[in-house]
Amino acid sequence: MKSLHDVDIKQLRVFAVVVESGGFTAAEEVLGVSCSTISKAIADLEIRVGETLCRRGRGGFQLTGQGEKLYQLGNRLFSAIGSYVREVDALSATAKRVLRVAAVDNTTPDPNSPLVEGLRRMQAENQELRVDVHIMTPNEITLGLLKGELDIGVSLVHREVAGLRIEHLYAERVAPYVSAQHEALWRQEKLSANDIAGLRLATYTHREPGPLFAVDKNSDFFFCPQIEGVLMLILSGNHVGMLPDFYAQEWVAKGKIKALAIPELCIDSPIVAMSQRESPQVDLVEKLVMTMKRILHER
Repeated sequence: MKSLHDVDIKQLRVFAVVVESGGFTAAEEVLGVSCSTISKAIADLEIRVGETLCRRGRGGFQLTGQGEKLYQLGNRLFSAIGSYVREVDALSATAKRVLRVAAVDNTTPDPNSPLVEGLRRMQAENQELRVDVHIMTPNEITLGLLKGELDIGVSLVHREVAGLRIEHLYAERVAPYVSAQHEALWRQEKLSANDIAGLRLATYTHREPGPLFAVDKNSDFFFCPQIEGVLMLILSGNHVGMLPDFYAQEWVAKGKIKALAIPELCIDSPIVAMSQRESPQVDLVEKLVMTMKRILHER
């Protein structure tokens, strides 16, 4: 690029979302725009750079060597922009420190989560500390951290991400559930993974069915970034869905859903604290992480 303009930064952000999402279609959900709009942005960026950045086809989405380099450079740019904004804010003598925190949905009612108590203790020790809290999908949290728009995220972890520090907090027990409207499965007491092969499957923990359900890839599979979306599909009576046990309890008590006795499908989904390895707010981030770990140890 001969010079950098606002449009370039916007295209780089779109490109980063596509890379982190694993393709154009998955990026639609995060960006809230059509696949054609995303394709045009990437095509314009390729023209601007003068290189092919990625390929799509039967083999799935793949970055080229130049695409990988631009992705890494873009992340460094976003991090620098975030640092610049924070340092400008700090020029004011009266500036208060701000910790930008993101969490996945339904973190608050999760009895295992130490985040709420951790924030309470942090602010009790420092009345000047301001906390900006955002509820996001795991993918949005990862992207926000990479771009320097967040300081710390408490999230599910799907994969290791270069440039991010990941600290394990606890495991969320997740099991398959079915609606009372799904009469065939509702009546059965003993089941195996083979009994749900070919059914519509919904989860917020995995993007592909194989690793979770051990079913063929032709099964109808629905990834929902929010837990409530999975619950809606279960209640429709047309899906088997994975839910955390704490979240499902209310609906089990109402007689609306029940857990399926398929032990091999029950998983402990890791909940982690994610942050940039070289965050300008590293002292606050580390303090919150240590506070949350202390809370978990006290329980």
